[in-house]
Amino acid sequence: MLRAKNITVRFDGLVAVNDVSLQVEKNRITALIGPNGAGKTTFFNTISGAQKATSGEVYFDNERIDGLRGYQINERGMSRTYQIINLFNKMTVFENVLTAKHMRAKQNVFSAILRMNLAEEKRMREETMDLLREQGLETVKDELATSLPYGLQRRLEIARALATNPKLLLLDEPAAGMN
Repeated sequence: MLRAKNITVRFDGLVAVNDVSLQVEKNRITALIGPNGAGKTTFFNTISGAQKATSGEVYFDNERIDGLRGYQINERGMSRTYQIINLFNKMTVFENVLTAKHMRAKQNVFSAILRMNLAEEKRMREETMDLLREQGLETVKDELATSLPYGLQRRLEIARALATNPKLLLLDEPAAGMN
């Protein structure tokens, strides 16, 4: 499903990732383990399109994706969370997840303006509530994302990543800061 070949990332003279290769099989859980500062997040950033590799290749579903932007990789079915929580701060919990659902919406500006997408909007709202229930967030759905305690913000970020119906979900330190 995912193959990274000889990934190297340099920042000026600093080598953050040095010739790393990794293969992730379909229907498997794979972990990338290492000490702080080992380059795990930089590697995640590289395979998810947030950081360009200095050298190497990344393939997702047998398609070369290095050089693509994050949203283009997400459109192909890869989603991720971040080591440092990255939510839409001015939005509610529900709106954060619903916004992610819109990544897969089968609508356009024309259908939205003419309100021709009511059934799809209803489906996305129901699926959003299902994800919030799954993550134990249904009771805080109307709260601002930033008002949540850290652990619930982490769950919200996971729910938002799942909202795009990914084929591959990358979790960057999903339990960081949680006891």
